[in-house]
Amino acid sequence: MTIQKNYVLSGSYTIETSLLMGILLPLLVGIIYMGFFLHDRSFLQCAAHEAASCASLHVDDTNIDVTTAAQKLIKGRTLGTHDISADSAVGTRQVRVAYKGTFSFPGLTVPFFGQSASVIQSGITLNLERPSRRIQKIRGASKVINALRRNRA
Repeated sequence: MTIQKNYVLSGSYTIETSLLMGILLPLLVGIIYMGFFLHDRSFLQCAAHEAASCASLHVDDTNIDVTTAAQKLIKGRTLGTHDISADSAVGTRQVRVAYKGTFSFPGLTVPFFGQSASVIQSGITLNLERPSRRIQKIRGASKVINALRRNRA
């Protein structure tokens, strides 16, 4: 013999869920967009470092335009940043690459924070490297080490 219990279910679960979803969904979307923002900022920093490294190694080559190469490096690779401008300057001892773009936030950020977009800026300055000089130093050090080994033996 089985005993049946009669449960009376009301619509309280539906109402509680709808109230919670009004809070949880915007929070989840905000977390996702914050991840997009952090990805774009990190990507632009890494792209600036890569463009500056490439420019510092090819400083003697007059055919390389650092700004154009920096623009090609980031084309179509950001998640939410638009209107990205690349700026570069090659001096006698240093090279500088900088990016500036606008990241737009969706939804209700204007009433809460007063703005719907944030500016992402990242850049780096590196010393120029002349590979031929570095190779000469390494070969000279190698010759000294080999001479010391021969003298010791």
